[in-house]
Amino acid sequence: MNRENPTVSVIIPSHNRSYSLRRALDALHSQTYPIDLIEVIVVADSCIDDTLAILQDYKAPFKLQTIEVNCGSASIARNTGAASATGQLLLFLDDDIEALPPLVESHVRTHRERPGCAVMGPYPPKMQGATRFFDVEVRSWWEDKFYQMRQPAHRFTYQDLLSGNLSLDAELFARLDGFDSAFGNCGGEDYEFGIRLLKAGVSFAVAEDAVGYHYEHETNNLDRSFRRARQEGRAYVLIGQRHPELKPTLHVGDYETPYFLADRILVALVFYWPAALDLLAVGLRRSLDLVEAVGMRGTWRWLRTKLLDYWYLRGVMDELKTRSAISNFVQEGPARADLGGHEINIDLQQGWEAAESLLDAERPAGVYLYYDQLTVGHIVPQAGAEPLRGAHLRSILALHFAEPLARAMAVNGMPRTGETIEEKPLVAFESYELAINN
Repeated sequence: MNRENPTVSVIIPSHNRSYSLRRALDALHSQTYPIDLIEVIVVADSCIDDTLAILQDYKAPFKLQTIEVNCGSASIARNTGAASATGQLLLFLDDDIEALPPLVESHVRTHRERPGCAVMGPYPPKMQGATRFFDVEVRSWWEDKFYQMRQPAHRFTYQDLLSGNLSLDAELFARLDGFDSAFGNCGGEDYEFGIRLLKAGVSFAVAEDAVGYHYEHETNNLDRSFRRARQEGRAYVLIGQRHPELKPTLHVGDYETPYFLADRILVALVFYWPAALDLLAVGLRRSLDLVEAVGMRGTWRWLRTKLLDYWYLRGVMDELKTRSAISNFVQEGPARADLGGHEINIDLQQGWEAAESLLDAERPAGVYLYYDQLTVGHIVPQAGAEPLRGAHLRSILALHFAEPLARAMAVNGMPRTGETIEEKPLVAFESYELAINN
C-alpha cells in the first residue's frame, strides 16, 4: 500500500433517503484529500424512492459507482460495496452524515501514523434547536461517546466499533470476511465485526478531525429507538452464540431470574401473553409524550429506560423463543479461564514508567498488581476489550485500586523527595487520585 497517499473507496449504503444521500455526496466535493484518489460507491439497497434517478444524473468530481441490491441488510450492502472497491483504504460512511472537508484526509493521516488500525471519525448529531427530551438524550449520548473514545486512557471495546464513519485497510477487511451477513436487518454487525477485529489484534483509533455531522433527527425518533432496542436484543443473542465469552456482558441473563418481584412477573407474563404486553408497551409509549408535556424529565427517562428494556427482551425472545432457551444460553457461557490472553505480574514499586512500558511491550489481557511483596489487586481479563496498554494503568489504579495501593505504599514507606527517579512517579499518585475523584 502507498502509505503516503493511498487510494480511498468511500462506501455509502443507502435505503430510500435520497435527500440525505445527496447532501452526503455534495459534502464529499469539498474534501481536502486529492479528489483523484477518491472513489465513492453508493449501494442502493431496495430503494423505491428517487435515489436511483438522482444517482444516474449526479455530477461528481470523483469517480462515482452505483450498485443496486435488494437485500434489506446494511452488512450485505457494505460487503457488496467493499467487493467492488478498488481503493487501498475502505471508508464506510452512513448516508445521513455530512462530511466536513478534512474527513478523508484525517482518516488517511491516522492510518499513516498508526498502520493497520481500524479508524473511526466522530459524527456528532446535527440537531440545531432540538429541545425535545429524546433529542437531548441522543445528543448527550453521542457527545459523551466520542469524548470518552478520544481520551488517551480509554480502553476500547467491541462496542466502540462504529461503522457510520469507519476506515480500515481493504486487505484487512477482506481477510476478516467483512461484516457478518447473518445479522441481516437486526443491526449489531458492527459490534460483531469489532469483536473479530480485536481478536485479530487490530487496534482502534479515533481520527479527531474526521468529523461528519450526523442528521440523526431526520430518521431516528423515539419510536425508532424502541424498534432498534428489539433489534439489539436479537443481535446480542447472535453475538453471544458466535462469541460465548461475551454472554455475561449481554444482559440476557437479567431476564432469567430478575431481582425485583415486579420484573419477575413481567418476564413471566411476556412469555405467556406477549400480545397483551406489547399493547401495554404501546400505551406507555404514548404516555411519554404526556410526561414530557408536563416537564417530568426524570419520570420520562425512567419510563423510557423500562420500555427499552422491555423491547430488548422481546428481541431476545424473537431469537431464543422460550424461557428455558434463555437459561441454556446463559449457562453455556465459558469460564473466566476461557477468555484467552495472557496475564502478567507488575511490581508498582518499580515506578509508573517501568510498569507502563511493560504493559505496552506485553499487551496482556490481565495483570496481577503488587507493591514490593504486598498484593494490590488483579486487573481481570475483560471479554471484548483491547489488551491493556500503558496509558490505561493510572486511571485503572485511581478508580479501582487507590486504597490498597495507598496501604501497600504506607507499609513499605512512602517515597521521599530525592529518592531514585524510578520511585518519583509514584509520588504523583496521591494528587492524581484526588484529581480523578474530584
